[in-house]
Amino acid sequence: MKQSIFLLFTTLFITVSSYAQNQERLSVHYFDIPQNLEADFLKFNSQINEVLENAGYGKDFYKIYKVKNSDQAKSFRYFQISAYTSDKHYEMTHDVGEEYDKLWDQFWDSDLGALFPLDDKTHIYRKVYRISN
Repeated sequence: MKQSIFLLFTTLFITVSSYAQNQERLSVHYFDIPQNLEADFLKFNSQINEVLENAGYGKDFYKIYKVKNSDQAKSFRYFQISAYTSDKHYEMTHDVGEEYDKLWDQFWDSDLGALFPLDDKTHIYRKVYRISN
């Protein structure tokens, strides 16, 4: 009986720990970019992705999507997404090193940085967690 209870608790602990460490997380952004800054934004995104790839986080970590020009949506025409295996993974990808920090500092000091206030009016940012399979 003790062995069965121990096995049950061990299985439960491993299952809960495994789920907590491997729950899929996404970082999502909805925003607009003026046409004259789109090329600059794509260049910045490529530079950040290169730094993350060189740090071992894979190719095209941040993915950007845009609605078609013919789409009737007037706002939030761009979407950026990145995926994480855990909160720790999220933190690690945001603490990559001096080159990464320098690129972000330049971004925030540019015209692009002004487009991304976290105000839910011109830029919506959410960290979301998968809740079902």
